[in-house]
Amino acid sequence: MMAAIGPSPGARPSMQKSIRNLDLNLLVIFEAVYSAGNISHAARQLALTQPAVSNSIARLRDHFGDPLFVRDTRGVKPTIRSQQMIGPVRDALRLIGEQLEDGAEIDLATYKRLFRVVIADPLEPSIMPPLVREIDAHAPGIVVESRPASQTQIVTELNAGTLDLACFTYFASAPGLIIEPLCPIDVVAVARRGHPGIMEELDAETFARLGHVTFINELKSASNIERDIVQGGTIRRVPYMTGTLWSIAAMAGRTDLIGILPRTFAEELADGFNLALYETPMPITSQSLYMIWHERNDRDIGHRWLRQRLADAASDVFVGRGRSDP
Repeated sequence: MMAAIGPSPGARPSMQKSIRNLDLNLLVIFEAVYSAGNISHAARQLALTQPAVSNSIARLRDHFGDPLFVRDTRGVKPTIRSQQMIGPVRDALRLIGEQLEDGAEIDLATYKRLFRVVIADPLEPSIMPPLVREIDAHAPGIVVESRPASQTQIVTELNAGTLDLACFTYFASAPGLIIEPLCPIDVVAVARRGHPGIMEELDAETFARLGHVTFINELKSASNIERDIVQGGTIRRVPYMTGTLWSIAAMAGRTDLIGILPRTFAEELADGFNLALYETPMPITSQSLYMIWHERNDRDIGHRWLRQRLADAASDVFVGRGRSDP
């Protein structure tokens, strides 16, 4: 049984109280609690105390005659009334923000924001460190929460506002989403350093003879690798399949299996995972990754800053390094 957040004495069923009597700052707090799903997390994001946030939600409960949030094991969950309110509230806050921030520059020293993002594995070791270094040095109020793609419904959460940005493979566009190319990705074969079965180059015969570590079947369609290898007439022997690029790197570095990884990802991990890199004996078409966000955030000053920093980092690392055009 989920309980409401504290009692709501005097709450009335009517939801028609005038907006004139409502402190609009409460809507900012409402949106933060809705997005965070946790009173304490929202308080940290807003640089407020937990009691201050709880009191603000209590005022909104009284205003709308609804609990708005109920407790659960991980924090709080919105009521049906909150789910009905969140879209209009976010639209209103966005419109106000655009008017106040149009042409403004972000002040990193005072700016407070929690960004929820999905970053494809090939990108994280390359484009996130520059962003994190800048935040750590100059933006104490900014927090980035990186969510696993496998546990995130990207389109649904971008539309709902519970996810701010995705840097991921392309999927069919959806109403309200903006999708822009971010960077090309090409691949290399990897094996442990000193592998006894590989000479200076990885030839086609050795590639076919050695065992491979690959993605599980459900993920193979997300890349061109399997298609291009099969079209080249090679059948791989696959003793082990996994769901992450990190596991491919670890298995290739500690066994006699070989794998295929995005080039820059493999370069970043080579020393730590004991990897040697080889060109694949058959051409494998490069792919592009994309930056995806909801149009409601297009002019948001903080969101623009985040997108620009990630685009700059991707350009520094990836542009011009692919073996073929995406």
